This record gives sequence, structure tokens and C-alpha cells, in this order.
Amino acid sequence: MRELIDRLESRYAWSSLVVDGHAWRWLDTAGTGPAVVLLPGSVGDGAMFVRTLLSLGQRLRLIAVTYPAEADPVKLADGLKSVMDHLHLPPCVVVGSSFAAYWAQFVALRHPSAVRKLVIGNGFVDAADLASNPLFDPDWVARVAPADLHGTWLGRVQQAPVAPLQQLQLQMLAERQSPDNLHARFAGVTQAQACPPLPLRDDDIVVLDCDDDPIIPAIARDRLRNQYPRARHARLATGGHYPHVLNPQRYEGLLLDVAFA
Repeated sequence: MRELIDRLESRYAWSSLVVDGHAWRWLDTAGTGPAVVLLPGSVGDGAMFVRTLLSLGQRLRLIAVTYPAEADPVKLADGLKSVMDHLHLPPCVVVGSSFAAYWAQFVALRHPSAVRKLVIGNGFVDAADLASNPLFDPDWVARVAPADLHGTWLGRVQQAPVAPLQQLQLQMLAERQSPDNLHARFAGVTQAQACPPLPLRDDDIVVLDCDDDPIIPAIARDRLRNQYPRARHARLATGGHYPHVLNPQRYEGLLLDVAFA
């Protein structure tokens, strides 16, 4: 995965913008197709989408965003809108993964004219969906120091079997993501409250999940689909919590289908 990221960053340069004192960074592939904003989950930066960016970056205008250490979905939504305005983007396909799938809903809520379609990928409704997982226990996240939370996750990844996802997460945590950033994202998960109904057409919302997701339990996946009963439901048999890494062919096919619809 390191070689893929090196190839990615030799092809596309990072840009940045400070919004309300927070630095936002992104890679823009400047492809010829529709604009698609990619938002990573709790672990990692915009390069978590390295496979997608290298595969589709010429066919789509992919903007992979690294968002700052902020837990509030409203502030994240407004910050992203500032980035989109800075880039003079037309209405976009906004794709969120995990925690970003949660707060991307607030982009559509607050700035519906900026969102052509919304993909809620491997997401959840609110904090209750993950509260049974000790790593997302709200009391622990509230009291743990950012460095200790970061160290806990880095240790878990270091002890996991060597695999492409493990290597990607290891590089992210060891070299690219600060303790404060990781902690803010976990705080955002554990403080999450359900997003109000969205002012988008049902046809413009896609709920993506994977049957083998080890983070989002089946009951939480069902609950999120029930929040959007008339949206498009894309269920992948495999892909875990990171289908852009673990099932790239199906994930990329879905993005192309959504972007060109």
C-alpha cells in the first residue's frame, strides 16, 4: 500500500485551506467526469481512498478530503462547504465512509444545493449503534487522552495479521494521522445524534453497507437503511468496513453508476 500511496502522491498534489482556524487538505484528480467528494472515516486521511483515486481519477473528478480534528458534524459540514466553494465545485456526489458517512448527512441537510447525490457508506444513525463496542464506549473516549487512544489503535493494527488494509492503517496511524485528529473523530462517533430528515430526493441518496462489516453490526445496518427506506440500498456481500480497500471493483462500479446517473 505504501507503493500505491507514493504513486498517488507523485501524480496528484495536496492542497489546503484554513477554515475557522482548522486546516483542510485534499487531493483533486481533476478528472473529466462528474465531481465526487470522498470523505474517510475515523482512521486515516484522504489517501485511504488510494485504490479509488488511482483507478477512477481520470474518469471522475475525485476530491479526497482530509478533515480536521473536529467532532461537531455541523462544523464539519460547513467547513467542507467552504472547501467546495473554494474549488468552485458544481453540485457534487458526496461520499462518506463510517464517521464521515454520518456527518456527510449534515452537508446535505445544511447545503442541499451543493449535494447532487449522497452516498452513506458503512455508516450509522447515532452513537447508540456502536455503544456496545468497548472501543467506542463514550465514557472511555471522553476520559482517555488523545495519545493513549491513538496508541491503543496503533497497537491493535500492529498486532493484526499483515494485509493490505492493515498496512494502510499502519501507515496512516504511524505517520499521517495525529492523536488529536483521531480522538476528535472518535468523540464525534460517541456523541453522534441522528440527523434530521434530509431535503434530498430519495433517488439521490444511496445507503451502502457490507454484510461482513466487523464494526457496524447487522442491527445498526438495518436501522440506517430504515432511516432511508426509499433510498437506493447497495448491499455488498464482502468489503468489511472498508469496501474501497477490500472490494474495490464493486465499490468503484457503484461510484461510477452513481456519478453518471
